[in-house]
Amino acid sequence: WRLKAISEALETQLPAKYEEGSVTEGFRRELAKLSYLDQGPLLAKEFLNKNGIHLIVLSHLPKTHLDGASLFLTNGDPVIALTLRHDRLDNFWFTLFHELAHIALHFTEDKESYYFDDLDSRSEDSIEQEADTWAAESLIPHELWRSSGLRSGATKKEILSFAREMRISPAIPAGRVRRELRDYRLFSDLVGNKMVKKLFK
Repeated sequence: WRLKAISEALETQLPAKYEEGSVTEGFRRELAKLSYLDQGPLLAKEFLNKNGIHLIVLSHLPKTHLDGASLFLTNGDPVIALTLRHDRLDNFWFTLFHELAHIALHFTEDKESYYFDDLDSRSEDSIEQEADTWAAESLIPHELWRSSGLRSGATKKEILSFAREMRISPAIPAGRVRRELRDYRLFSDLVGNKMVKKLFK
C-alpha cells in the first residue's frame, strides 16, 4: 500500500515545491475553510498540490484499520495518503489534518520515516497525541470550541449555526462532539456519510 502511494505520487508533477515551514496558522485556516464548500475535499487536494504536498487517495486494505499515512519522497515532496475507510466528511478532514500535522511537525530531521495511522484507536504515543491536538486546533481553535458550549448538550441547530459562523462544514463540529463524548450515534445526519469517496472517483 505504501509503495503504491509512493508510485502514484512520483507519477504526479506538482505545480510548486514544498517549502519547510510553509504550513502556517494562516495556511491551516485557509485549508479548513475549504470544508465549507461542496467540493471541499477536492479543493483541499488542489490547495495542497499548489503548496507542494501530494494528496493521494487509495482503497482501504481489507482486514486493516488504516486511515491515513504521511511520508516524504526521496525528492523532498511530502505525501499524505488516505484510505477513506470511513467515508464521512468529519473523518476526511480530521485525518487529513492529522497527517498534515506529521508533515509540519514530525519530519524536521528524519525524512526517511513514515507514519501509518488508525485514528479509531486512542494512542498513548506523544507524537500521535500531538498530531490529534494540532488537527483539532487547526479545524476549530480550542478557545472557540471551549466558549461555544457545544460539547455539553449541543443541538443540531447550534452546530449548524456554529459551522456557518466559522465557515466550516458542520461535519467538523458534529464529528468533534461525537469523538469527545465517544457517542457515535449522535448527529449521524451531519457528519457527511458517503460524501467523500464519490468525489475522488
